[in-house]
Amino acid sequence: MEQKARSALFAFLISLVCTLFCFCLHVLPSSNSMVNLRMPSAGVQKPFISDEYLQVVVEFHKEHPAFAKRPITTYLSETLDRITSLSIGEAFTAVSFVSLLLCGVALYYLAALTGSTAKEAALSIIGFFSSFSILFAFFPPIYTYDEPIHYLLVYMSLIFLRQERWLPFIFLFSLSLVARESSLILLPGAAMLVIYADQDSKTSIWKLSILLAPVAIYVLYLVLFITGSGIEDASKQDFVGRLEHFKYNFQSIKFALEALLSFFLALGFQTYLLCSYASRKHLSVTERKFIAAFIITLALNTVIVYFTTWARESRLLALPLLFLWPILGKIAQSEFQYIKAKVRASTHNEILRWLPLFTTLAIVIIYITQKVYFQTIGSISDNLFNEYTAIILIFLVAHAILRFMLKPKSPMKDER
Repeated sequence: MEQKARSALFAFLISLVCTLFCFCLHVLPSSNSMVNLRMPSAGVQKPFISDEYLQVVVEFHKEHPAFAKRPITTYLSETLDRITSLSIGEAFTAVSFVSLLLCGVALYYLAALTGSTAKEAALSIIGFFSSFSILFAFFPPIYTYDEPIHYLLVYMSLIFLRQERWLPFIFLFSLSLVARESSLILLPGAAMLVIYADQDSKTSIWKLSILLAPVAIYVLYLVLFITGSGIEDASKQDFVGRLEHFKYNFQSIKFALEALLSFFLALGFQTYLLCSYASRKHLSVTERKFIAAFIITLALNTVIVYFTTWARESRLLALPLLFLWPILGKIAQSEFQYIKAKVRASTHNEILRWLPLFTTLAIVIIYITQKVYFQTIGSISDNLFNEYTAIILIFLVAHAILRFMLKPKSPMKDER
């Protein structure tokens, strides 16, 4: 019991530090996020919490047919606003960042269920919060709204799914569908986690019916909500309008570049680390299942995002990471140990011969990311997107050189 309490406290503290860091990025005076956006009527002084703007955001999500059917974040924000002295903007901010904090804790426990050590599970939390779509969650054009509570509900449901506690899974996954219907895209991946090739057909059918139960509940909810709120026609128009989004995403070179870069920022580095890890490791059964779930979700989600949404909102592309984040700490730890072993086995000359290439590429990366703004809205001074892109690319180059190009002549002592 004492060990569990220490683990819970450790997970909470790591997640708290990461959440506070993320929050600070959003309220920096130099930042221009949803949280501290200055409205034209606000005057010269920049608000700490942009209540005026966030009130507009909440009202928009209550009225637009695509968002009105996702009421959980709005309901929690308005309830907190009503029962406390917090304004609606402060309530929304509190709900969002507390949800992210709890996401980190839930992720820690799910990572532990996959076989990760405490250190690896903590690294998974750090990997979650350092991901582009989380670190800059409330900056334009990411525009996060329902994702924090959605991710939390998904992770809580996956914990119960791994434990084969079916009723809590059905309840929580049904709620995740109400929070965001994109949970439907996660179902094939979730099936990979619990359905085995050597299972008898009755067991497989039973588990499949468990996975589909939340869909039936959500369809019932959706029918009742749409008919009860009288938004049938508006919902149909919204659906038809979404079929034009592919044209929007690639209407010009700049928009196309933004759409492609959005994919890299959302998924690129994590996918690269996964490929590096999988190419040299004998994967466990659990790892293979989570990786298969990630790949299936990646394929489905990418097509859906580019054809039916604005791809510049990179949070939409990040959905498959829900299956990769639980094992990302293990991947990162293994990659670090492997590279450390290669460096220790190498001479100074073997390492230094790659320094000119690394320096040249780093200079090119810094120059491009400081001179070119890749987003179609906002400016380079509103956020740290370009700096983040530069850091990720430089880190990727350093890893690639040490992982693939450095060839020590001495035998390696540790290749974990």
